Amino acid sequence: MELKEAIRKRHSIRAFKPDPVSKEVLSKIMDDAIWAPSWGNTQPWEFTVVEGDMVKKLGEEFSSKYHNNVPDNPDIEMPENWPDLQMGRYKDVGRGLFKTLSIGREDKDKRNEHYVNMFRFFGAPNVIYIYIDKELGIYSVLDVGIVVQNICLLALNYGLGTCIEAAAVRYPDILREHLNIPESKNMVIGIAIGYPDWDNPYNQYRSNRESADALVKWVD
Repeated sequence: MELKEAIRKRHSIRAFKPDPVSKEVLSKIMDDAIWAPSWGNTQPWEFTVVEGDMVKKLGEEFSSKYHNNVPDNPDIEMPENWPDLQMGRYKDVGRGLFKTLSIGREDKDKRNEHYVNMFRFFGAPNVIYIYIDKELGIYSVLDVGIVVQNICLLALNYGLGTCIEAAAVRYPDILREHLNIPESKNMVIGIAIGYPDWDNPYNQYRSNRESADALVKWVD
């Protein structure tokens, strides 16, 4: 797949087939993804790839925390407030997704079901976790963003879909317990990865983008 096509085609997949992704394919993706640039070539990222029963176990424990209203404690603070422009885009995504799913504004049960699906990685058979040493700062988080994009674009080459999930790291203590990740690491993000279920309405939704003219300033 051409790079331009992959950039345009990539979007968040929120319904996956149960078929696991082979270790061979995941290894090929990771081998190429780590050629991402980083500050001073520090390569701060570390990865844990989760599969099989452990994915289900994590999803069950996350959703249990959610059901029981247990406050989350992510290693990297989740944003709560946005400027009006960004907040408008953020709300548009929620409205658009729920409209695609025919979930009404007052349908709390269906909305809760969506959040449970999110904490269960939308049924993905594999999850890639990325973390960094706690001594590292914001530029290393930027580096993680670059390698995340590489993973998501490379996944398309193998017919896979991805969903970049902050929800996957909201309860880092669960991850440390089950994935043997030390306290000295900050859990940055999780990527649900698998074969998309294109028949599911979840995957019919796509968020929009501003035009380049609205975002790019040119100076002579």
